[in-house]
Amino acid sequence: MTNEQHNKYIAYTFFGHAAFQLLMLLFIAAIFSLVIFSPTEPGNPGPPKEFFGMMIAFMTIFQFLFTVPSIVAGYALLKRKSWARMASIIGGVVAAMSVPVGTAACVYSLWFFLGDNWRAIYPDKPEQSADNP
Repeated sequence: MTNEQHNKYIAYTFFGHAAFQLLMLLFIAAIFSLVIFSPTEPGNPGPPKEFFGMMIAFMTIFQFLFTVPSIVAGYALLKRKSWARMASIIGGVVAAMSVPVGTAACVYSLWFFLGDNWRAIYPDKPEQSADNP
């Protein structure tokens, strides 16, 4: 497998991790919504809707904190940005806490970017143009 293919597959694992995180966010929000809007018996006020609304907002922000680094790293890898290596290392470390997809993204990205394989795609120094010596 070539280094370009590794680069592309790492981007896809980051996007897979982000999709998994967003799917879990939707699942949790749906469960909480069912609890909030479930019919209650007369005389039983049910759970406090404000509390569950605040919890959904908190979990959404928390999930986005784990999702955004993976999206940024995946984008940088596919577009071959100069900062893709650093974004992938950060995204991999953040994703490591999410088993199994995030851990796979972490191990794959750290294997690639902490070794020497990445140098074939991302040179250490940007190339100088003829106009800018």
